[in-house]
Amino acid sequence: MKSFSKTTLLLLSGLTLTATLGGAYTFLFVAMKNKTTATAELSAQNEALAGKESRVSSALSSVKEDSANIEKLSAYFIKESEIVAFTKKIELLGEQSGTEISLEALDPGVGVNDAPILNFRIVAMGEFQNVMRLIGLLENFPAKFEWKSVDLSRNETAVDPKAPKAAQWEASISLAALNFLKE
Repeated sequence: MKSFSKTTLLLLSGLTLTATLGGAYTFLFVAMKNKTTATAELSAQNEALAGKESRVSSALSSVKEDSANIEKLSAYFIKESEIVAFTKKIELLGEQSGTEISLEALDPGVGVNDAPILNFRIVAMGEFQNVMRLIGLLENFPAKFEWKSVDLSRNETAVDPKAPKAAQWEASISLAALNFLKE
């Protein structure tokens, strides 16, 4: 009988150990499954947050680039409040080209399709190459001009007969700034 009770005891110990190990395995399996599910949810939230941050960062850099481009683009337009600055820029072209410039007319008006335009007329005097340089500067001016007329004539009265200076030329240039904005 002793051997029966020893066998029973070993059987009961083995069953208890197997049940304990099975329970521990099941517990650890369920715990790992729950941790994996929680980790997957956190990973998805992290990716969503990283995506939002990436889009916000991209939007901010786009806004910074666009604001620089907007400032650069707005420099090409002549606002009604900036007419004085525009005329000063035009007058500076006289110094750059070596001619004497006078703005004879400056008239805001309306063009095709009721678009605002700024009509102006420049009279420039100087040597022929300087007058041509002025015309080139006006062609390359950062504004959209419609050339109405260019009258180029030799000014005989401006030439001093005693001076061995080159002949003076007079250019009368009528333009319309098409990139004018009324405020």
